[in-house]
This record gives sequence, C-alpha cells and structure tokens, in this order.
Amino acid sequence: MANMKRPSTANTERTGFSALSRTALRHEVAKSLVTAIFERRIPANSRLVVQKLAAQFGVSATPVREALLELEVIGIIETTHNRGAVVKHFGRQELRDIFHLRRVLECEAVRCACGRIDSARLAELREGVCDLRDKAGQESSWSNSAMEQDIRFHGLISSHCGNPRLANEIERYSAIVEVVREVMGNKWDMQRRAVDDHLAIVDALLAEDAEAAAMAMAAHIDQTAKMVCDAMFPGEE
Repeated sequence: MANMKRPSTANTERTGFSALSRTALRHEVAKSLVTAIFERRIPANSRLVVQKLAAQFGVSATPVREALLELEVIGIIETTHNRGAVVKHFGRQELRDIFHLRRVLECEAVRCACGRIDSARLAELREGVCDLRDKAGQESSWSNSAMEQDIRFHGLISSHCGNPRLANEIERYSAIVEVVREVMGNKWDMQRRAVDDHLAIVDALLAEDAEAAAMAMAAHIDQTAKMVCDAMFPGEE
C-alpha cells in the first residue's frame, strides 16, 4: 500500500499574519485564514495547528478553534480525529458552490424582507444607488464607495428578513465574499454592474413584488459569481 502523504504545517513566516485586537477575534482569525488560503500563502493539504496559529495571531486557543470550526462548516477546511484541521483544495467549483448557497439564502431573504423595509428607507436607498450610478468613474474613491454601499445594501435586506438564523448564515457567506473582493481588488466593471442590479432589486422591493425582487437578486448573484470565478480562476472550467 502506498504511503499517504502527510499534510504540511503552514509556515508562520510565509503567512505573514499580524497580531489582532481583542474584538471580534473569531471573525478576524477566520477572515485572515481564508485570505491566506485564497492567496495560496497556505496551500491545500496544509495542516493548521491551533497552538501555532494562536501564537501567530497573539490570541488564546479558543478563538482559533472557533474560527476553524467556522471554516469547516463552510467547507474551506476539514477536520479529522487523526490529522486535525487540514486545508481543502479550493478552486473555481468550490467558489461556485459558495455563490450558489449565497444565491439560495439571499433570494429567500429578499422575499421575506419584501414589505418589511420602510418605504422611506427604500426611497433613500434608491437615491443613493442612483447617485452612485451617475458618478461611476468620475471620482477616484468611487470603487470604495461602491463596495461600502454593497455591504450596506445586502446587510439591510438580511437584517429585515425576519429570520435571525437566515441572517446569520448570510453573514457567514458574505464574509467569504468580502475576502474574495479584498484578494481580487476593486473591479470597476463588476461594481458598475452590481449598482444596476441593486437598482432593479430596490425597485422590486418598492413595488412590494417579492418574486421580482428574488429574480433580480438571483440574476445579480449569478452574474457576480461568473465574473468573480473568471477573475479568481482564469482558465479553469
């Protein structure tokens, strides 16, 4: 029988983590690990050792264990009794799977949020989206403004879906998408398309048309998924 290749331990010097503040430790550890995995600083099959990671981050073992559990839930790592936490292969298909789950969650959230968000709040949101669309490419800070609005936009919908568990799951997957954005950098064409998509979703919410809002959300996430996958994994099918 061929010997099984032992997973390598991530090199602390190569990963380049910095010490973290004491706030939101679990989230920050998870986000830092996902970033390192996406940037290939921690390759597939690397073994993640709790004590070593805790020392790198300057935290106790508890938030590291919690972060690893979170990454296991979303399929970034796997944990076995004999090997501990090991980084799984992550490519185009795995990223597609994450966007598929996000599509399912956010389409349901926007259906549930329809009629729950104050019309004045939606009108204000629409005005902001239109203003951002009209200023596209005119200001050097436009991409950052678009990213901030995207986070607020999706957060507003999930926070009004009336289901805290659904909102929590959306937040979990949104954190991965946020990391993907940071790894990719700002993509003007993707952000410009997202602004148009947001406008269609807001208009459906203003009309209190739950199915139209869900369809617009599905189209938005599908298009984003394709553009992100093409940018992150060019040449992969």
